[in-house]
Amino acid sequence: MFEMKSDYDMIVWKLPEDMPYVNIYPIGDTHFGSPEFNYKKWKSWKQQILADPFSRVVLLGDMIDNGLKNSKTDVYKATMSPIEQKRMLAEELMDIKHLILAGVQGNHEHRSTRETGDCPMYDVMAKLDLEHLYRENMAFIKVNVGQRTADRQFSYGLVASHGGSKPKVKKFVPYVDGMDVFMSGHIHQASSEFPAKIVMDMKNEVVRLTPVTPVVVPSFADYGGYAMNRLYEPTSNHLMPIITLDGTDRKEVNIHWV
Repeated sequence: MFEMKSDYDMIVWKLPEDMPYVNIYPIGDTHFGSPEFNYKKWKSWKQQILADPFSRVVLLGDMIDNGLKNSKTDVYKATMSPIEQKRMLAEELMDIKHLILAGVQGNHEHRSTRETGDCPMYDVMAKLDLEHLYRENMAFIKVNVGQRTADRQFSYGLVASHGGSKPKVKKFVPYVDGMDVFMSGHIHQASSEFPAKIVMDMKNEVVRLTPVTPVVVPSFADYGGYAMNRLYEPTSNHLMPIITLDGTDRKEVNIHWV
């Protein structure tokens, strides 16, 4: 019998050593079933992932719109029912499932978790035979990249969460030691920053500056509907982030918006 993993169970990936680097595609806020969902953009992005020989994917929640009778989402304007949204998401992820590193639920999926104890995001991951990569709230991921030498291999610490407001994310980031990249969504306002932490390395008796990269993904839902009705700030989903983890000369994180 499968036992759902705790958020504190680290997900460890040792990528093939002939990969000089890996491109992480964080995906969230697709909102399958929303009338604002941009299917053309989704298909184009998925084709880019499949065309990239060094791609890997992290799912950040709100993958389906999941309007329930007591939620803010207008259930009468949904383009499909929640069960159809879940089925479509699983079908759309099937051809990239071998690239998925982890997946977490968002607040839209959590509506069902709260009401029934059953999470649509977990169901989708189980349908893909990836339930061991599902985490309810936050995924802690270790990724080894590049050739292993006698003394080391580059290891990166990634943290995936659906996220919260900008102030919450900014406040939370310094609390995770060993994290190189923090990926989140939720606010539909794409951004990347490059803060750093001062680290007292007791083993080597040195003080060093360690960069940390928070990345907030844009939504695949175009501006309109509920966001426009509530006068939320208009945002663009024209550019999407690719996070490159180097495995050659030095440990380095780069963000590309394409």
